[in-house]
Amino acid sequence: MARRGSVALGVGAALAAGAAAGFLLERAVVRGRLVPELEPLEVPLGSLAGEVSTLDGPDGMTIRVETYGPEDAPQLVLCHGWVCTGRAWHEQVLRLADRYRIVTYDQPGHGDSTGPASGIYDLDLLGDTLARVLEQRTRPGPVVVAGHSLGGMTLLNAARRHPERVRRRLAGAVLLSTTSSARADRLTLEWGIRAVARLDRGIRRVVPTLRDPRVISSAERVWSSTSDLSFLIARWTAVGPGADPAIVAFTQQMSLESGFDVVAGLVEAVLGVDEDAGLDALVDVPTTLVVGSHDRLTPPTLTRRMAQRSKAAVVELADVGHMSLLEAGEETSDVLLRHLRGEVARSEDGRWELAGTGDVWLRRDPALVASEETG
Repeated sequence: MARRGSVALGVGAALAAGAAAGFLLERAVVRGRLVPELEPLEVPLGSLAGEVSTLDGPDGMTIRVETYGPEDAPQLVLCHGWVCTGRAWHEQVLRLADRYRIVTYDQPGHGDSTGPASGIYDLDLLGDTLARVLEQRTRPGPVVVAGHSLGGMTLLNAARRHPERVRRRLAGAVLLSTTSSARADRLTLEWGIRAVARLDRGIRRVVPTLRDPRVISSAERVWSSTSDLSFLIARWTAVGPGADPAIVAFTQQMSLESGFDVVAGLVEAVLGVDEDAGLDALVDVPTTLVVGSHDRLTPPTLTRRMAQRSKAAVVELADVGHMSLLEAGEETSDVLLRHLRGEVARSEDGRWELAGTGDVWLRRDPALVASEETG
């Protein structure tokens, strides 16, 4: 125990030193040179406010939920990614809330949702939370669910483990910038999640130390003190080459709203994700995979791997990075709109296709289509 404590303190000291070094680097190099001045947006990212409520999540959590749009309209539930919040879906709410009932929520430990009482994060916890959101914040009947990054993994977990509560209610599933597997023994070395997964064994050894309260306290100072440097990290890793700096800043802001405990808590779940069976569970659900061509965290090859295993439609967005829901707000919203309108069907080879993108017939389900008059 003494040795473990000394290791934890050593890591904590290193992180504290890193905070100081980062602070100095930021002042000397970053501030005013590499971080651009932001142009004000007509509708600032994250500014759209819905009806806020909370629900009791598993393991003693309180989950913040936000709903938008007409109560009796076709339903869309949106599940955000790692160190984001429900307001990451700004572009989709902006474009669709006038016609559809949209439910967003902060994942466990993110934004204004509390973490688990046990302090243990895993995909089962996230999948159970999504199941509760569907049960308690949507009407009975069909619902389209979309998940970005960690949110996509969450949806796969929920579909696999809750067939009655989740999968049978799905009128459509959209998986954006995500993967069903990052296991190093199944994947070749490549930048992004697969490269980091090669370090999985070492990371698993470090995680218990990262969860030590003394280390978390030091890491929190690192997490929040080097704001301009973290902007650059977000720009290099999360978005494509031509992304609006406002998107980078908003992504950075959301990450800083999630404490280091949720970062450390979910690293094993993300790097060890193994939800191919969740992908199989969606075989009869109209499903679309969306990925940016410049996604460095979950590269297009991971999406193609999922497509080979499943019958899902695939949309690849040129010059877009990992934050596809913000970088390509119009395109991703259009994919969701196709699902909400029932404009997804089987092609001749049995794959799901969006209407107009292939050899596919158009199916319009009256239960899901919002009338033009109410738009």
